[in-house]
Amino acid sequence: MRIISQVPCYAIYALLIFAPLARGGVQPWAGTVIQMITLIGLSSFVLTKTWQGSFHWIKTPLDKPIILILALCAISFAFSVHKPTSFQALLLLLNYLVIFYLTIHTFRTRKDILHLIYVIIGIALFLSLFGLFKYFGANPFPWWDYTDINQSAPRLASTYGNPDHLAGFMEMALPLLLGLMLLGYTRGQTMLFLYTTCMVIAALILSLSRGAWIGISLGLIFMASSLFLDRHFHRKRLLIVITGATVLAVFIILSTTPVVKRIIETAEQDTESNLYSRILGWQGTMDMIRKYPLTGTGPGTYAYAVTKFQPPGLTLHRTMAHNDYLHFMGETGVAAIVIFVIGAIALLLKGIKKIRNQSRLIRGTTVGGLGALISIVFHSFFDFNLHIPANIIIFTVLVAMLAAPNPNSRHY
Repeated sequence: MRIISQVPCYAIYALLIFAPLARGGVQPWAGTVIQMITLIGLSSFVLTKTWQGSFHWIKTPLDKPIILILALCAISFAFSVHKPTSFQALLLLLNYLVIFYLTIHTFRTRKDILHLIYVIIGIALFLSLFGLFKYFGANPFPWWDYTDINQSAPRLASTYGNPDHLAGFMEMALPLLLGLMLLGYTRGQTMLFLYTTCMVIAALILSLSRGAWIGISLGLIFMASSLFLDRHFHRKRLLIVITGATVLAVFIILSTTPVVKRIIETAEQDTESNLYSRILGWQGTMDMIRKYPLTGTGPGTYAYAVTKFQPPGLTLHRTMAHNDYLHFMGETGVAAIVIFVIGAIALLLKGIKKIRNQSRLIRGTTVGGLGALISIVFHSFFDFNLHIPANIIIFTVLVAMLAAPNPNSRHY
């Protein structure tokens, strides 16, 4: 039973490692593996608690919003335009909720939290290094060479099929890494963290994802502002130096030809991939929301329903709205965004309370976690990172870390 009790912890590790390596987990076989790993973790957790004969439910500020979103999805499923697809989407939702609560009930000490963050940072470092190898033409693993992605300029994608989704992973890992550095480490450990930070920043920039650039900028601005206002943080001069050095390094890298070309392409690239095309797609999604404002078309049915609302001038059929919030409202109704805002406010209030804690671990992980979520929440206005399994898994884990009670040396 002692071995079985450790299975949920390693199941979360396995999900964080496997999903990014499996092209972000977007392939059907990868989704099946993700659900199997989650089921193994849940079964082991239930078996352990049943054997021990005791179980204490840990309350979070997101419990009520989660109940509301489940009820909304159940109602939307009843009116779905394609019930088999909606059923699969509901299974995915339940899968992510299991990951959320497993994280809260499994990672209960400071040591557990640190190990979890180390896994996220470790996979981010691997993705960055391997992505750089691929970017410069030295790919030792041909099974990660995807030729079906149409790129008008060289972009770093690593193991992902889409560079924008790799950027989504990196913009969540980077603030978490920077928050962890606030804890204070030996000189050798600090150098390792700085090296990892440089690699992640390089991968993030060379992904050429404009949404990620803006998102991570907002996340880092939030982190810097929080630290300046933190009465427990006394290295404000060091923060100014680090911030200035980071900005300088970013400008130097941004001066390279591929990045400048990517920025110019905002106005010059073909109609189906520029901002005008996305706006046309959003107009079609808005028409779909107006048609089904209360229940939506059903969870997971966007690709089936949007064809009737595709506006003139958009010749390419989009299976995603390229805006996660419009996408969710189109599938489950306008109430989805209301519940999302309620949950976001509850999580933010919990985070603000944690930032005031005297523990450097709690403050560092909270500032980093909030910075990561702010980054991806903004990026999701222009992409569909919250529909990529690898990214939604790390998103779920970060939300669980913020929503959970404060860890101590032994238990919550």
